Amino acid sequence: MPKVIIGTLLASLLLVFGLFTYLSADDPEKYLIFGTWGTPQEVESFQHLIDLYNATRSLKHKVKLFHPENVSYDQRLLVQAAAGNLPDVMHLHNENIQAFVHKGLIEDLTPFVQQDTSFHLDAFFPNLVKTCTIEHRLYGVPHNFSTLVLYYNKDHFDAEGISYPDSTWDWNTLIKAALKLTKRDRNGNIVRYGCNIGIILFTLFQQNGGSFLNETLDRCVIGSPECAGALQFLTDLSEKYHVTWNSLATGIQWDDMFAGGRCSMLTNGRWAAAWYAKYMPQKSMDIAPLPRGKYRVGGIATHIMAMSASSKKKEEAWEFIKFLVGKQGQVMVSNDGNNIPALREVAESDLFLKNKNTPLLNNRVFLDEIPYARDWAFNPGPYLTHYAISQLMSLAENNVLLGYDTPMTALQKMQDEVNRIIEDQKRITRGQRFLGSKMFYLLCVIVIATVFVAVQRRRKNSQLPPDQRGEGVH
Repeated sequence: MPKVIIGTLLASLLLVFGLFTYLSADDPEKYLIFGTWGTPQEVESFQHLIDLYNATRSLKHKVKLFHPENVSYDQRLLVQAAAGNLPDVMHLHNENIQAFVHKGLIEDLTPFVQQDTSFHLDAFFPNLVKTCTIEHRLYGVPHNFSTLVLYYNKDHFDAEGISYPDSTWDWNTLIKAALKLTKRDRNGNIVRYGCNIGIILFTLFQQNGGSFLNETLDRCVIGSPECAGALQFLTDLSEKYHVTWNSLATGIQWDDMFAGGRCSMLTNGRWAAAWYAKYMPQKSMDIAPLPRGKYRVGGIATHIMAMSASSKKKEEAWEFIKFLVGKQGQVMVSNDGNNIPALREVAESDLFLKNKNTPLLNNRVFLDEIPYARDWAFNPGPYLTHYAISQLMSLAENNVLLGYDTPMTALQKMQDEVNRIIEDQKRITRGQRFLGSKMFYLLCVIVIATVFVAVQRRRKNSQLPPDQRGEGVH
């Protein structure tokens, strides 16, 4: 058989295989897939919502829950994106939005909002909507959130005659209170620490006038005097004032330390409130705003509902997103007690303010912190991952604690490494789907044209005398 015929057949098989893959890429069971993570309780609540949604609506595609076990949810989504198989609706953390938009993985929801008169963005807290917005385009809808606050043990404060924390507290106030609250045994060993605020380090940078990235999120600027001053303050809490433990300490769980009465003040989010309320003595705990530095800056973690850019069920996905962020979905968030509803109607009602999980807590503080809050722990931009930066930050902290570097030197080294990573990532071409792309259709046209030319040549060749055919005489 001539080589041209063999090549034509192979090209045809490739075309058939590609078209088959393209046409069968949709979920074979025709579900609308919803991807999420969370505690068993949260996943169970989502399943109840899905069951309600499926049972009370006439749907072309029933909703099906996707919840990967024992696998990093974010990494699993990126693997699925490479395979062109993302869930139609995705529950995402705000730290992933920039990267997912940069990779073209999530849909611009601006047209859906503009065309849907039943949906109103002003029903959500403006700061939350801002975390979903890139270059004036909306890429998700806020679902739940948590601001960072200062948890404190009222019994400890009462015993020392210290006034409870409030919005006037600054770093110096924190140090003075922590010194009084820190207790030692007869041998000088610390048996109760005054505070631990390590998880808000990136917020401390901002409180001191510094920043992790520049405004365009494509250059690290952490090696500044402002950030170095904030790292020095955090280091002094353990190494100078001895009112907390440092990041080199092993086997210490800050939640256990606070709930067990061995730490008087702790920075944390809403997700810890119900656990503390359950295991601490009644009326012994409350919350206050974060102590301020040069500026009053807080932290906020936002979870959003986004739509896959590759979904073939976008209108249905939008309807399901509206359900999740609507009254029924938001009541579920409040009832779970681990996060705060993004819908103002629910968050500002007794469902949250007098939440059954934390009835004695001043839950209003979580809402009062919203106007001052910025992305927590930080906005990694389109080129970085939260995990990689956290590892580099831990290295910088440890080098300072061990005396290898000053805060300024450690952060400048980190800045150089982060900028190297950013430059490397900029060189990577933005990934695009092959099936359904312009290149895919161009190759289809080329294959079809090749087949057509080969067939015409074969037909013309068959009409020639045997001695003039390319096949030769046998």
